[in-house]
Amino acid sequence: MKQKLKVALIMCLLTVATMAVYWPCMKGAFFFDDEHFIQKNRLVQDLSNWPQLYTSTVTQGANIKGNFYRPNQQMVYALLYAQFGQSTTLPYHLVSILLHIASGMMLFTWLRRLGLGLIGGAFGAGIFLLHPVQTEAVCYISGLSDPLATFFIMIAVLLMTPRSEHRVVTPNLLVKFGKIPLLAIAVAMAMLSKESGVVFAPMLVFLVSYSCLLQKRRPKLEEAIAIVVVGLLAAASVLAKFTLFKFGDSIGLTDAANPYTDSLVLRLTTFVSVLWDYVKLIFWPQHLFYEKPYTAYAGLLHARGLFGLSLMLLAVGMCVLVRRWPLLALGVAFVASALLPFSGIVPLNAMFLEHWLYTPMIGISLLFGLAAHKLAGKNRGVKILAAVSGVTILSLASARTWARSAEWADVEAFYLNEIDHATNPGRIYNNLGMYYADQGDRTRAIKYYELAAQSDTGRLFAQPHHNLAMAYLQAGQNDQAIAALRRALQVDPQFIYSLRVLQSYFRQSGDGERLRLVDAAIGAVEAGGQYDFRAFDRAVFGE
Repeated sequence: MKQKLKVALIMCLLTVATMAVYWPCMKGAFFFDDEHFIQKNRLVQDLSNWPQLYTSTVTQGANIKGNFYRPNQQMVYALLYAQFGQSTTLPYHLVSILLHIASGMMLFTWLRRLGLGLIGGAFGAGIFLLHPVQTEAVCYISGLSDPLATFFIMIAVLLMTPRSEHRVVTPNLLVKFGKIPLLAIAVAMAMLSKESGVVFAPMLVFLVSYSCLLQKRRPKLEEAIAIVVVGLLAAASVLAKFTLFKFGDSIGLTDAANPYTDSLVLRLTTFVSVLWDYVKLIFWPQHLFYEKPYTAYAGLLHARGLFGLSLMLLAVGMCVLVRRWPLLALGVAFVASALLPFSGIVPLNAMFLEHWLYTPMIGISLLFGLAAHKLAGKNRGVKILAAVSGVTILSLASARTWARSAEWADVEAFYLNEIDHATNPGRIYNNLGMYYADQGDRTRAIKYYELAAQSDTGRLFAQPHHNLAMAYLQAGQNDQAIAALRRALQVDPQFIYSLRVLQSYFRQSGDGERLRLVDAAIGAVEAGGQYDFRAFDRAVFGE
């Protein structure tokens, strides 16, 4: 009973601490990709569209091209929108925070089942729950896919790790065949929440291997069945993503064509090189920002490349010595498995991002918890020092998380922080302009829209030009507005929002001839077809 009270107390303290550090972001507004995921997404805004959520990309409802397939995420948004609409963001934030806490509690339980004890389990779970690198996935409404997928992954992990009363755990994975359907459901839900949910397949292999090593046996029949079932689900998920649910022109999650996306070798050397950035984020999360540098690293004969290569060789060495350090090897294997989708095997829309560490933090937390557990077993002096150090580390992490959480809640502060760190802040300029436009500050809105339109973002995306046009219209600068709308459509002829603004403008001005041309273009776009933009451009805007 005394042990159960200690467990309950630790779980309560971790829950309260997590709610406290994320409290500031609870009042955060919709912004950034929330516009396309929720605010302008017609599929999310009507629950009757739920079948389409499972057959389309996450931004199809906003008429935005994309190749992300995360229907469970969109379904959660649809359920929340049906109840709360856009009247408040609190429920959207609360869902992410509660999922984060639930995963942390399951992680705490899992670490204890692995034999780490109260101290190791509490510290490991505390790292997962309170580390500031987690803020991007938890505070960002559009980042829901990470907490959602990881929640289901942790359910599957617990299903595979039964309770044990022994100090050293010898997991008997899936002791009953009845757990296999539950495992399959959890894994499928993870994969439908985010594409990277397939990482559970290698995780399962490592967990079974760990169990067999500890018990000095071969895999049991139910374990083999579980591996086959999860493997088939992962294979089906990957196959469907590249065929049935392939919404872009490329096999990856970006349609950009450049040396990085075209070269597997360059993507892999870049991944090895940015391992330095991941380590820095874990041990010194001073500078946190969303838009990471889009910098490719050719070869490995440079400081970052050599560091990453050394880190990978060290990880391999730990796994080779698995018989001596089985839990250490398991933690390393979990981190490696969770990072696999971001290794560059498939082209992605970034080199590295903070929220890509969310699921790998399961393995990282195991490593931190294992270190705490080992120190707790030393003499009294070392144990006291370890306890003080652990509390200090979690306190410092909590303070940084609270500060970053507050930044996520302050749109202006968030974007200004992004501009301070970004190498190509075009999208940030555009979004900051949108914020100032919402505040009625037309002058600053136009300033940042113009900066966005002149950047690489303006050359690739229509929205900065469209937003600039809207600001010009509100300022009564109609000629500049029409010119900006033209530039928006030159970048993306299918950008229906600019076409609708032209439709309204020509209707109000009584220009029936050009209105008919715009109506025909809108009809083609809404039907999923094309129209002759060159002829349209000449007829509507002139030479």
